[in-house]
Amino acid sequence: MARSRRGRRRGLLALGFTGCCALLVAVLLAALAWRLDTYDRNIERLGGAVPEEQGRPDDDPGENWLLIGSDMRGDSTPGRWRSGEAHADVIMLLHVPEEEDRAYVVAIPRDSWVEIPGHGRDKIAEALGLGGPRLLTEAVEEMSGVRVDHFAAVDFAGFEEMTDALGGVTIDLPHDVYDQTNGWYWEAGENHMDGAEALRFVRERKGLGGSDTDRIKRQQVFLRAMAEKAAGEEIRGDPRRLDAFLLAASGAVAVDEDTTMDMMRALAVRLVGIGAENTAFMSLPVQETGWEGERNVVYLDEEVADGVFERIRDGGLADYMDERELEHEADRIEVDPSMGG
Repeated sequence: MARSRRGRRRGLLALGFTGCCALLVAVLLAALAWRLDTYDRNIERLGGAVPEEQGRPDDDPGENWLLIGSDMRGDSTPGRWRSGEAHADVIMLLHVPEEEDRAYVVAIPRDSWVEIPGHGRDKIAEALGLGGPRLLTEAVEEMSGVRVDHFAAVDFAGFEEMTDALGGVTIDLPHDVYDQTNGWYWEAGENHMDGAEALRFVRERKGLGGSDTDRIKRQQVFLRAMAEKAAGEEIRGDPRRLDAFLLAASGAVAVDEDTTMDMMRALAVRLVGIGAENTAFMSLPVQETGWEGERNVVYLDEEVADGVFERIRDGGLADYMDERELEHEADRIEVDPSMGG
């Protein structure tokens, strides 16, 4: 096994999760009394997404949601989340402590080389294609020792429709971004994107020095911009556009079969109460990248990752973050100068 060192990233990369979840949730809360049944029926339920009890981690003091963004290759047929038909491009663990007015989102790089139950070691993103949502959930529980209470996935095709329903989204880039492979280019400054361009922007990683880690930052910046627009007066004051956005959003979502609208509403109320200022976004640190056969993979800094998961289990994540003096980088998007910009 040959490894190419890109430097140890001992500290967690902590990002301010500045409003994207809380603002989107606020919009959904405002619309819950309006066409609620329609939106509920639009959400796909996944049987078996959360494993049976035997052999699973113990409950921890809090609530944990496994959140993924998936590329469905344009397939919009029912049951599209079954094994072999989906690819997990974004994998995040949302942790809401039991008696703490804070929330945490832990991003897991999609190329992380981990143990996939029943399949040996592989990229964690491959678990979704090998065995559907259940195997991905099992893989996350295996690597973290954290019990997943609920599973939620967003289809990228729906993400594109959500952006278009808003009339596009504008983001402000600190640097030019150029992907030589695909010929995609975004200038520094304000860029107004429709759904197709937004999808390219959040998925492209050729022009980023940190690959998946920097792409996670980019996705956070775009989601915040989308949330701000969705929660703005222009959309909230236009019932037709708000309805189009909520139909696209609910149609893009799939959850485990035990997740009810009441559960989602309770989580929404909790997140809005916590607020963006008390929600932290962090990416598991990469120790180095390397090769497994012909595939480029990511090796996590297991010491830090284990510390994060241990503190989720025992309820001490806030103290752990403070102890390590984590750096907050909410708005930075790193761009490799060799790739243009």
